[in-house]
Amino acid sequence: MRQPSEVDIQIEVAVLKNRLDHIDESIHGIRDQIEEVEQRVMRLERTTYMLLGGLILLQVWPSLQGMLNTL
Repeated sequence: MRQPSEVDIQIEVAVLKNRLDHIDESIHGIRDQIEEVEQRVMRLERTTYMLLGGLILLQVWPSLQGMLNTL
């Protein structure tokens, strides 16, 4: 079995660097997607809490009206 030449090693290093660059780009893309999903989840949480507050207010509203009418 022959020993790899300096050129063979340089080619292999270049190939590995290229692969590393592609992996790095993919990781950045995935991080961006994760951040976007986190933002969406936060917006959904806010909306859910607002809707829940509205439902609670609607359930309590008749009692509040009754209390205000007795004053």
